[in-house]
Amino acid sequence: MINTMLNHHSQAIKLVLSRMRNNMLSTLMISLVIAVAMCVPGLFYMGVDHLSTLINHMQDKTEISLFLKLDADKDAISEIDAMLAKNSAIKQYHLVTKAQAWQQLKEKSAANEVSNQVNELAKNPLPDAFFIQAKSTEPEALEALKNELQNIPGVEQALLNTEWAKRLATLLALGKKIILFIASLLAIALLVIIGNTVRMQILTQKDEIVVSKLIGATSSFIRMPFLYAGILYGLLGGLLAILLLAAVVIIFNQSVAQLSSLYSNDFSLPLFNMHLSISVICTAVLIGWLGSYLAVTRAIAAIKIT
Repeated sequence: MINTMLNHHSQAIKLVLSRMRNNMLSTLMISLVIAVAMCVPGLFYMGVDHLSTLINHMQDKTEISLFLKLDADKDAISEIDAMLAKNSAIKQYHLVTKAQAWQQLKEKSAANEVSNQVNELAKNPLPDAFFIQAKSTEPEALEALKNELQNIPGVEQALLNTEWAKRLATLLALGKKIILFIASLLAIALLVIIGNTVRMQILTQKDEIVVSKLIGATSSFIRMPFLYAGILYGLLGGLLAILLLAAVVIIFNQSVAQLSSLYSNDFSLPLFNMHLSISVICTAVLIGWLGSYLAVTRAIAAIKIT
């Protein structure tokens, strides 16, 4: 029983491969259509995923700036230092005294016109400040820690600049929804294209299907070669999509290489994404199988034996 089943599947695959070799151009065209349709959402996904990684990396470096009152003395600074050391939500922190900040301001302004204005100041206007890195990078946790630190006696102001990260995270979430919407539309289009392709194949082999039905072949047996055709179309399209993605990524990385060097950062996209590649291939195969199944099921049901 098992040998018979395996033999049927083997014959179906050989038949499909033979037909594909005989119609190489049409096979390539349908595979390219699938590849392009899978490549578009794949590119958007890679871009959004890379931006999400950059945001998480930037959020890891988010600091809370804790500015003390101008009249804070050494005892007050020591007390605040002790409170920060005991706070379990703080990963690390460091103190920049008003003298250090004043010296840094002079050094930074020495090369421009601001230098004269800084030197004309009668006294140091800068406060002592603690710069704190929290253990959590969640915006809610950072906001709660900032509010807690703001209420410490001797603290003038606590600053946390995470609004940009919240806005960008919201845009990225919207981007993911758009990707899902585009992918769904393209999947429907592929179902129609693959369905029409398989339907045309069925029409050209209508007589063979009628004969098979007359000699007692089941619908599943007749359906098998067409399902394998859809699977192979999807597989070839998925593999071509990965090659297209790699080519686009190489071109993109070469284009932004100079920009990356100017900002001393790496804006390049990874050449190969295992998770994305597997998802593209599996999705393409699933769409190919489903499109073929729907088309061949309807076509077989419509064929009447007279």
